[in-house]
Amino acid sequence: MPKVRSSHIHVLLILFVFASLPLGALAENGSSAREFQLASPVAMLAQDNPGTLIETGSSVPRFQLASPIAFLSNPDSTPVLDSDSTPALAFDAQQTPPAAPPPPQVKQTTREIKRQVRRWHIGGRVGAGFSPEIFMFGLQSQIGPVFSPRVLFRPSAEFGFGELTDMFSLNLEGTYWLHTRLHGQWTPYFGMGPSLNFIHQGASSGDTSFSDFTYKTGFNVFLGAQKNKMFVEMKTSLWSDPAPVLRLFVGYNF
Repeated sequence: MPKVRSSHIHVLLILFVFASLPLGALAENGSSAREFQLASPVAMLAQDNPGTLIETGSSVPRFQLASPIAFLSNPDSTPVLDSDSTPALAFDAQQTPPAAPPPPQVKQTTREIKRQVRRWHIGGRVGAGFSPEIFMFGLQSQIGPVFSPRVLFRPSAEFGFGELTDMFSLNLEGTYWLHTRLHGQWTPYFGMGPSLNFIHQGASSGDTSFSDFTYKTGFNVFLGAQKNKMFVEMKTSLWSDPAPVLRLFVGYNF
């Protein structure tokens, strides 16, 4: 029995020695055993691409983390984009040339349109009346369009001074602008409307003097043309004698 027990103890000692040998070998410092590093799962997937391997000083290869863009390509073919490459974007380097300034005619037309869009204008006129002969000037206002883009309401006041006749006239007129152009720049128009005429006539010679004040309600008919802001106009008055039969004006609208 003692021999059997001693043999069992020897077997256990031998097994313990063999079991402790690997642990002692791994625990030794400066051994020649290889060091293994845990590889990245993404790097392991890139083993098919030798370009992603980087050799280190150790005998165990280390793996570089590959670019996610590279895995979009087929592993058996050349990658679409390398990790070190930059995608080239094509841009049109040609710049649009600056637009040429509009010609003077276009600028003038634009100013004319802006001026006509305004619903109220004021202007003045100067001229002469015939039969009887008097010097005349006046103010006018232009409001519209009314009922139509080419119809404007134009009230005005006129003053006249002559050798024998002085007058004041209040006119309530409307104008209609034609579609045509005269000489490419003048826009013709015509109009009509009632007039309230206050006329004073007087004369004196030595001890003799004559004076008369008359009110007449007449009706004006006129024709004119306008270029930019300047206009010329010819007017006649009906049923307003002794007011001037014919009046010629040159005016300016602001």
